[in-house]
Amino acid sequence: MKKSAPQLIKLKDYKKADFRIEDVYLNFDIHDKHTTVSSKMVLVSNHEQAPALVLDGENLNLKSVKLNNQKLNPSDYVIGEETLTIAKVPKKFTLEIEVEIDPANNLALEGLYKSGDVLCTQNEAQGFRRITYFIDRPDVMTKFKTRIEADKKRYPLLLSNGNRLKSGNLEKGRHFVEWQDPHLKPCYLYALVAGDLALVKDQFITMSGRKVALEIYVDKGNEDKCDWAMKSLKASMKWDEDTFGLEYDLDIYMIVAVDAFNMGAMENKGLNIFNSSYVLAKKQTATDMDFLGVESVIGHEYFHNWTGNRVTCRDWFQLTLKEGLTVFRDQEFSSDLNSRAVKRIQDVRALKQRQFPEDAGPMAHPIRPEAYMEINNFYTATVYEKGSEVIRMVHTLIGEKAFKLGMKKYFELYDGQAVTTENFIHAMEVASKKDLTQFKLWYQQSGTPIVKANKKYNKTKKELTLTFEQFSKKGEKFVLEIPIRYALLSKKGKVLSEGLFVLNQKKQKLILKNIKEDGVISLNRGFSAPIYLEFPYTEKELFFLMASDTDSYNQWDAAQRIYQQNMLKKKPKCSKVLINAISTILKNSKNDPAHAAELLTLTSEAELNEHLKIHNYAGVRKARQLFYSEIGSKLFNEWKKIYLANSKVDASELTAKAFGQRSLKNLALKYLFWSKKAEGLKIVYEQYTKAQNMTDSAAALELICHMGDDKAQAALNDFKAKWKGEALVMNKWFAMQANSYHPDVLKRVQQLANDTAFDKKNPNKIRSLYASFGRNLAAFHAANGSGYKYMAERIIEVDKFNPQIAARMATLFSSYRSLPKLAQKHMKNALEQILSEKSLSGDTFEVVSKTLN
Repeated sequence: MKKSAPQLIKLKDYKKADFRIEDVYLNFDIHDKHTTVSSKMVLVSNHEQAPALVLDGENLNLKSVKLNNQKLNPSDYVIGEETLTIAKVPKKFTLEIEVEIDPANNLALEGLYKSGDVLCTQNEAQGFRRITYFIDRPDVMTKFKTRIEADKKRYPLLLSNGNRLKSGNLEKGRHFVEWQDPHLKPCYLYALVAGDLALVKDQFITMSGRKVALEIYVDKGNEDKCDWAMKSLKASMKWDEDTFGLEYDLDIYMIVAVDAFNMGAMENKGLNIFNSSYVLAKKQTATDMDFLGVESVIGHEYFHNWTGNRVTCRDWFQLTLKEGLTVFRDQEFSSDLNSRAVKRIQDVRALKQRQFPEDAGPMAHPIRPEAYMEINNFYTATVYEKGSEVIRMVHTLIGEKAFKLGMKKYFELYDGQAVTTENFIHAMEVASKKDLTQFKLWYQQSGTPIVKANKKYNKTKKELTLTFEQFSKKGEKFVLEIPIRYALLSKKGKVLSEGLFVLNQKKQKLILKNIKEDGVISLNRGFSAPIYLEFPYTEKELFFLMASDTDSYNQWDAAQRIYQQNMLKKKPKCSKVLINAISTILKNSKNDPAHAAELLTLTSEAELNEHLKIHNYAGVRKARQLFYSEIGSKLFNEWKKIYLANSKVDASELTAKAFGQRSLKNLALKYLFWSKKAEGLKIVYEQYTKAQNMTDSAAALELICHMGDDKAQAALNDFKAKWKGEALVMNKWFAMQANSYHPDVLKRVQQLANDTAFDKKNPNKIRSLYASFGRNLAAFHAANGSGYKYMAERIIEVDKFNPQIAARMATLFSSYRSLPKLAQKHMKNALEQILSEKSLSGDTFEVVSKTLN
């Protein structure tokens, strides 16, 4: 494991690799206690005189090295902590390396490791160096051929990238399979799976008429949970053909679901490896949000086939090139399949809750970072979600037609290459004939820009002047190109003027002419730019926008501003005007229950605290609960009516309409519960008892968890007894309790960590319990510092075997500089406790040291 204070890697120091690899042949000889990996590759120096060859490698037991068929002596090479160096090599040569690895004890889950009884790989970003010595960087692309040998009874299934060439039996009950991927790819996209899994099959006919075999591999007994994933995969393939004209390029597309996985999924060419939580779904075990998550992630990984695989990153600083673009594509895919308005609101809410705090915290970085210690720490909301918003702004600025032409040009110019964000922007400039030089500053800036706006109406001239001024993060002097959609609405809600204004100066004016009345301005419609918009709206104007804006996102944004302003007052109070506005939305909710549910969901605790200079977690929770209670009790009958009306939807229906109805029904259940009326609590228990799907069951039990009494514990025991054999459902059971508002929640979390169903080495379990507790803000930030101390201990524990997960847990401390002095003192002690660990990984060191400094 790496020591503290790892080396800082800088974008400006990028140099082309000294060698290229023309082709690779890998042989995996799998046994119970070890796997022997033999590689044979042809290397060519990129210099006239070949320099020393330096290969990356970690935790490898080197057995032999051959150069042009000659076995090298140990004196011919140097084995470093993370490298193998051969000082003298010719211009072109063949290198053969044999190593032994121990997948069963690879608890970091990088490289080749064991998930249950299945061997699988995770090589992004730098896992391949744990498989064999290699030039482990994304700009070294080659063609892989693989042979896998293993015991046939234990590992009847042997998979790798590309197309299956041949297979056969060997002596002593063993067998082999050979695979070949005809496409160039970097080693981070290499994949291997060996195990005994069930297969769910289908096929897809491409737009050119080719048949593609679709195969989803899961643990036996989970075959009935794959229908939605298969449906989502076929929908993704069709959508990419219809939208961008992109056709799949192999004869087979495989997905393997495993329980032990650090990320959500991995887009390995032709062989995607997924966290099982993004594959397995049926109504009894998965919520509506789980189904939508499966659909989104299946789409995301499939879309990577072109935006990430066919065209990949030159270096890891360019990560947003593939991730930001592919998030944009999966968001558009989900929007087309479901409610575009609701999807946009959900995406922006997630951005504001996760990415905006990141932009304001110690790990703030541009979407294309300038430097990093550990690349694993930059798989962030900034690179992904803010990166997607930057792509969306390109789409907004040049228009959909030009954007599609730009995508076509991107593949024409760079297919089969490892490129940069500048290359992507260049393709968009060529297609649109628009100069995006200023826009490219979005790739360099960190922090969320602030745009302050004002309006002034001249009745005599019938002109309305809007003044905009942009502000960057302290210390940055970027003047960004910011697209701002706007509309001026009459008092009756009619659009008087609308358009797209491009703010490309520090301070700029927009004059609207022939405006016959001073209406209400709606700005940054559809969240056209990822900014903080400051405009001096009156409360009356916000209520007007909440009720009458023709832009669904801005209706929601107005509602959020109202909630925030009222909940963050010194004396929070739910006004009669707000109650009446909510009542009106409820009366009209039948038209669009999903949108109504979004409008009526209060701003999260996390986002409310981000509006405070000094965070007040206990106070914010108290204010928020007051609002839920007042809105629930004063509109109890209306909420009950809504609850009953939306309870009629078929429990097994998986449509956007049904998702919306259940969303509104379960929001009504929440308000009924917090009304503190006995009838409301009775309805919650009845729903839990009679629930016909996991959406309704989990919604009710999540509320019951807050009670903390014997009756609540009985319900939790019942849930566990019913679902103890379902790992993904048990993750919900752990998370619900870790998120409880009960004052003894930390004690409960400590008990759950010793539950027989909890696996302290499994990332999904760690996230469900430890990370869920960390997001239980009032509990984690307890005044006595107990939450910090407990989390620090867990981070140290996890860091010893899985640095990636430990580092992500450490980001829970990112609010350090925004805490009251006493809380800051407690958190500092916890952070220093982590840093004092002598064997601390580089991943965790980077996050914790930046948080303190």
